Parts: sequence; structure tokens; C-alpha cells
Amino acid sequence: MHVFPVLICVMLLRLSEGALIFNYRSKPYDQGALDEYNVLRFLGVSSPYVQHPGFGIGRATPNGCEVTQMNLISRHGERYPTTSQGQTMERNLARLRFNITERLDGPLSFLPTYDFVALNPELYEQETTSGPYAGLADMFSFGETMRYRYDHLVRDASQLKFYPSSQKRIVDSATWFAHGFMGSSFDNSSIIPIDEFTNMTGANSLTPVNSCRNYNSRAEIDTISRYSKEFMSDAAKRMNKSTPGLNLTSDEVWSLFTHCGFDLNIRGVSTLCEIFTADELISFAYLYNVETYYEQGPGHNMSIAIGSPYVNAMIRMLDDDTRNLTMSFAHDTDIFFILSTLGLYDGNGPLPVDYLDLNNEWRVSDLMPMGSRLIMERLECSGNKYVRFIHNDAVIPIPTLNKGPGFSAPLKEFKHYITKRLGDTSYASACGNPDDLPNELTFYWDH
Repeated sequence: MHVFPVLICVMLLRLSEGALIFNYRSKPYDQGALDEYNVLRFLGVSSPYVQHPGFGIGRATPNGCEVTQMNLISRHGERYPTTSQGQTMERNLARLRFNITERLDGPLSFLPTYDFVALNPELYEQETTSGPYAGLADMFSFGETMRYRYDHLVRDASQLKFYPSSQKRIVDSATWFAHGFMGSSFDNSSIIPIDEFTNMTGANSLTPVNSCRNYNSRAEIDTISRYSKEFMSDAAKRMNKSTPGLNLTSDEVWSLFTHCGFDLNIRGVSTLCEIFTADELISFAYLYNVETYYEQGPGHNMSIAIGSPYVNAMIRMLDDDTRNLTMSFAHDTDIFFILSTLGLYDGNGPLPVDYLDLNNEWRVSDLMPMGSRLIMERLECSGNKYVRFIHNDAVIPIPTLNKGPGFSAPLKEFKHYITKRLGDTSYASACGNPDDLPNELTFYWDH
């Protein structure tokens, strides 16, 4: 084989690419679009936090306006796999980890001896505490940033409350966020967990799906299954050809991809992330898009109803001048429902499953990485009130309602917009819940 000429060609190509990138980036205004190659853009809900690319709208408060209320709902920080995720990866990767004894030769020969740090049952479900993407550290830093931005809304710090759903990792995230927000004045009594382990809370919860008796996450499984998984078997064939004796299956490839994200959450780097081609990453990411769109997103006929308790509470909150800060913490699935109710990412119709619509707005890596955060601001500008959404540090206008300052929505029109989206839908009726379950979210006012 003529190895050296090939290596020289590759080196020259990389040097030319580097020169091109340097040429772009050395100018006064960067001409490169390199973020599209960032692996965090393809890891879906497993990705460490990454900002939404947005539309270039300024994050600062619009000129002539004041933020008079802020309502936050945040996902927990970066974490280890859940127990079910970890057990699935353990099962799928057992052969690769323990049953390959012969010496392999090829670029993936390291896999049988790879340190799968995420597969530690003692740490399943927990936030990560090490590496550049440590979940608890990120939540602490997020709390500090939020205090800096919204300090003017803190009237009496001793009265502040933080509302996590009651699973430990959510409570831990809220606690570390509160430490960052409150500093030395933090008091553990400010953490008010909202029970998620019962189906009797009804709408008075951050996890209303748990009490929704009619909800079936797999109602659209026939649609989801139409998205071809052939890219996984193709990836396995490519990898097996490069490293004879590896004999990867599609399930093993899927778990290697899944572990890539958790690798980053735990230690910040991952050789696993580097074994996938750009095309494979795009196909994996689109699978996340399809599954969430049709399970918790606009493609599920109950998503708007399930997200409505929180959105209706925020409508009430916008008229409550006695409260100017709410800070809540929940799971990715719960926030997906809220996004569906708000209609921020409805796009131009159902997400295709017969082909990849790469221009669709429902991109999970942008919407719901670890630590995802959705902020609703009430603006007051020249005596008028407006609503503005900031999702993962990007201002996201309501598509049909953005004529206010900084592309915000006039408050009165926003209320009408939500009323129209909900129509005759109510959480209780859609879920088929009995009359003795709460039919609205009131815990912000109950505590």
C-alpha cells in the first residue's frame, strides 16, 4: 500500500482546511459557520448544555423597556444515565466489553477496552460533578448568572422560593441553582419540591403527564417507526469493515452513540463521539427529533393539553403584580409539553419521517440539552406590557406574534393567542381524570 502519499494528501487537505478557517476567522467579521460541526448539535437530550442558535435577536432588554417579571422553568443539569438507559447500554455493550478476547487491528480496536464511565449503577440518575460540563457546577453558575440579570426583581430574598419536581436530580439541580442565585443567604427551606411520584396531583404539578390517565407516549408509534433506522446498520457495517472481528450490531452502535453524550457530561471528552461520520450524527439527531415530536411534541394530540397547566398558571402570573419571580425545575419531557402548548416550534406542519427535513425548527439538541432553560419575561414599555421568551439564551419570538419591542408579543394578544390554541381543550377532560383531582396548577400561590 502507498501509505505515505495518502497521509500526505490527508495532511495537505487538513492544512488547507485550517488555512481556509483561519482566513475566514482572521477577518473583522467572522465568515465561518463552524458551529454546524459541533457534536453537541447532534446529541439530543443527552448533550451537555448548548445555547440555541437563535435568530440574532439581542438578549438585552429592548430599549425603553423594563423587565418587571421573570418566570423560569429549567431542566436539570448534566447527569449520568437513568437506570433504564444505563441497563440498556450495559445489555447492548456486554459482548463488546467482556466477550471479545482476540486482538483486533483497526481504528476501532480500542473499543473492547474502552472505559465506559457512564455505566456505573451506583451513579445512575445522579448529576455529574466532574469535567467541564459538570451538571451541579453548571446549575450553580446558571443561578449566579440569573441573579446578575434579574437582581432588580428580588424584593425580599428571604421570601424567594425554588420549585423542583421531587426526583432527587431535579431537587439537587434546584438546590445548586439556588446556592448560585442566593449566595451566602441561601436557606434550604426555600426549596419546595413538588411531588411527582403520585398520580393524584392532577394539574397541580410540574409533571402533569404522570396524572394524565389517557396519555399514551407511543400513540404515534406507527409514524415514528416509518423513520428508517437503516443508518445504524450501515454504520455497523462501516465500522466492522474498518476493524475486522469487531462485529458490531445496530443496537451496539446505538448504545455507543448514546454513551458519547454521557461521556461528555462526565469527563468532557469522548473518543466514542469521534467514531461517527457527519452523516451518521445527522441521522441520529433526526431520530431524536422524530421520537420527541411524536411523543411529547406538536405531533402528539395530547401535548397541548398536558402543557396547559403550566402555561395557564403563567397567564395568571402575568397579571399578578405581587409576584415577579418564579423559578421551577422539571424534566425534559415536561418542558417539551410546555413548548408544544406555546407553539414556539410548530414549524410548517408535521415533522416528516420519510425523509430528513433539516430545516425544521424541532431540533432536540437546540431545544432540550441538559440544563435547558425556558424564560418568560414580562416587559413594560411606555406603559404597555409585552411577553418575551428566551430559550437556551436565545430570544425566540412567537412566529405569528412578534411586533412588540425586541420581537416580543403584546400581553393582551398573547393571552388571546393561548386561548385560541387551547380552544375547548382542558387538561382534566383530555386526560379523563376524575373530578377529585386538581384541574389547575396553584402551588405557586399555595406555598
